[in-house]
Amino acid sequence: MNTTVDELLGKTFIRLRSDYGFKRAFASPQHAEVLKRFLNALFEGKMVVTEVTFQDKEVLPPDANGKRIVYDAYCTTDTGYHFVVEMQRKQSELFGKRMVFYISSCVFRQGESGGSYKFEPVYLIVITDFDMKPFEPRLVNEIVLMERNTNVVFTEDFKIFFLSLSQVSDDWDRCETELEKRLYLIKNMEKLDKESKPYKTGDYDEMFEASEIASMAAEDIVAYRNSIMLEMEHQSELEFAKVEGREEGREEGRIEERMEVAKKMKKSKMPLGDIMLFTGLTKEQVLSL
Repeated sequence: MNTTVDELLGKTFIRLRSDYGFKRAFASPQHAEVLKRFLNALFEGKMVVTEVTFQDKEVLPPDANGKRIVYDAYCTTDTGYHFVVEMQRKQSELFGKRMVFYISSCVFRQGESGGSYKFEPVYLIVITDFDMKPFEPRLVNEIVLMERNTNVVFTEDFKIFFLSLSQVSDDWDRCETELEKRLYLIKNMEKLDKESKPYKTGDYDEMFEASEIASMAAEDIVAYRNSIMLEMEHQSELEFAKVEGREEGREEGRIEERMEVAKKMKKSKMPLGDIMLFTGLTKEQVLSL
């Protein structure tokens, strides 16, 4: 059964997979610790981030006909890296191309007129509610530029990470790495309360503090409610379109079947009126055969 808006508002913590919930936890300066610790969990000591500085999430095009971009979260770190972090619920047809456009824009905006082609490394991290096609289903798919035949990496300054929530266990005790545990919280935050195992560990206080509904101001509650309502309306529209498409497909199939029957009846020299009566086709449809 689908959860209603009021039921979600009655929970202890917000849904982090919602547009508002994700941006509140991962894109606000007052909760910078959430993003910093998430990045460190992803890189497992290969890179240690001690500070994140949030950048403007909106990128305006260089001319009036260009494409405006609004990231979920965009920051730079004391390691000199640029990070864009996105939450994606559904895999759309152009999703992959949109992600390439996003990371390319981060490189382009670092350019200076008359300057060199130097730029700070840009990493795009995409948390998905699905397994990213066409890659093998796994927790992390890391995309880099490389030479196809030898698999030699061309550059380490341009990467995309796809993190699949579908590959995260629904059992907290089976989440072994720090990254798995943080992805578990993103996936299940609205289902947890202060008696849950993750909360009682005390290791993820910054995520729970950013997600607690009781600590939110009235305007934040309204923004969260509106975000959930838009999400549910969009889902309803998608489901309606699927049902409508299936019904249209069935009807087209039934018409094709009746047309085939009408063809056979015409070959048997049956009267036009009898063919129309038997198949339910119009005069024009029968004559067009």
